[in-house]
Amino acid sequence: MRVLFVHNGYESLGIEYLSAALKAAGHEVRLVMDPCLFDEAGFWRVPALARLFSFKEAALREAEAFRPDFAAFSVFTDTLPWALEMAMEIKARTGARTVFGGIHPSAAPEATLAESAVDFVCLGEGDLALPALLAAPDGPPPPGIWGKKNGRPVKGPPPAPPANLDALPRPDKLLFPSAAPVFSSGYLASSSRGCPHACAYCCNSVYRELYKASGVPCLRRRSPENVLEELAAASGPKPGFVHFTDEVFNSDYAWLEKFLPLYKERVGLPFSCFVFPDARLAALAPALAAAGCFKAQLGVQRFDEEGREELLGRRAANADIAAAIKALKAAGVYVTCDNILDLPDESEAELRKLAAFYAANTPDHNEVFFLRLYPGTPLAARLAGRTDAPGGLMAPSGHSPLTPRRQAAWFSLLTLLPRLPAFARRFFSSRPALFAPLGGLGLRVAARLLSRPRRDFHTGRFLRLYSHFIFAKLKSWNW
Repeated sequence: MRVLFVHNGYESLGIEYLSAALKAAGHEVRLVMDPCLFDEAGFWRVPALARLFSFKEAALREAEAFRPDFAAFSVFTDTLPWALEMAMEIKARTGARTVFGGIHPSAAPEATLAESAVDFVCLGEGDLALPALLAAPDGPPPPGIWGKKNGRPVKGPPPAPPANLDALPRPDKLLFPSAAPVFSSGYLASSSRGCPHACAYCCNSVYRELYKASGVPCLRRRSPENVLEELAAASGPKPGFVHFTDEVFNSDYAWLEKFLPLYKERVGLPFSCFVFPDARLAALAPALAAAGCFKAQLGVQRFDEEGREELLGRRAANADIAAAIKALKAAGVYVTCDNILDLPDESEAELRKLAAFYAANTPDHNEVFFLRLYPGTPLAARLAGRTDAPGGLMAPSGHSPLTPRRQAAWFSLLTLLPRLPAFARRFFSSRPALFAPLGGLGLRVAARLLSRPRRDFHTGRFLRLYSHFIFAKLKSWNW
């Protein structure tokens, strides 16, 4: 089979694993990129520039030239409209059948399959399911696959994700550089799949429910040796640094005790990761830094501990968060903290306490998001009937009792707080109104660009992606 992955934006480790599995099964695989410049769902929308620098038609022509048997899409809720439009066009131009995987189809398979642009849906991880589908696309759907017959859904057995991650083929690291050379810098890796926590707003709650019938745990970890062998075998020039995409890199401290010294000895590249601020993280900070960790990103989300657990399902103590920030920074690790605005019980009093907390326990960078309710998550079920505005992650969706202007003020204050001197942090932490005029997308982009570690994976990819494709578009014009 000729299989075409159609993707927008940035490197996907999941697609690289799927490509490796399909190539191991003898299929021909190609990737087509539509970078969606200035039209990144939920983050970066400038419609006039998006039209000017559109690559959609070029991507469709490339897809048409490949003549795929199957076109595969990894779909988030925010990217669903783009994926449906591209899938319909590709079906019309090539006759290819389409399969939608990723978190949105996994959370809402019936609604996704009901779309005329979608022929199959893959629920959960597709390493086993997708090759099984392509081996017999006209037969009964294999585990984790739903199809159609006479317009009605035909459901395969529940998904059976791979239990032994060491047995999987290594991700296809040539796939994304074949579409754009910007993907050669840095190395995206993962030592685990799944998450030990059950945050009410997170996609992992969907996967946890999906995998119950299979008996395979949501959280699985590769052996240290398996991860090290992959990194040692990385093809091409030395990548310069590694970014671990694990949901929680510190989910297994015994594993880290084995892995970190070996990583330092056998790989030695600087790396970044996501961590959970539990009671042991502060003590781990020196070992992370010694092994090469230069950036750690952790979720705070809100100040109130009871509300954090009761509404968001996160059991994290403020004392542990403060200790982790201080210990990581003392070890020389750049610290980013994630926060959520627009919560249904949001109040000025709590946001004032959150700002005061950061004035005393200051990370290097604050990421501030607005709440989104995604299908299949416990928080979406709890707040059923309350829907998001179409503005995406940068726009409040009306869950909070605060006005949009007040939320914009807190967004600006929390974003800028780490860049203020200590005396100014204390003074401004209770005066968000002074920051209201600074709110908006430009502030977030500027904050990321002006203060970041030199090897920051996401910001670096953002800059290289836009530079590459804007220059390519300019070259294509008749001057």
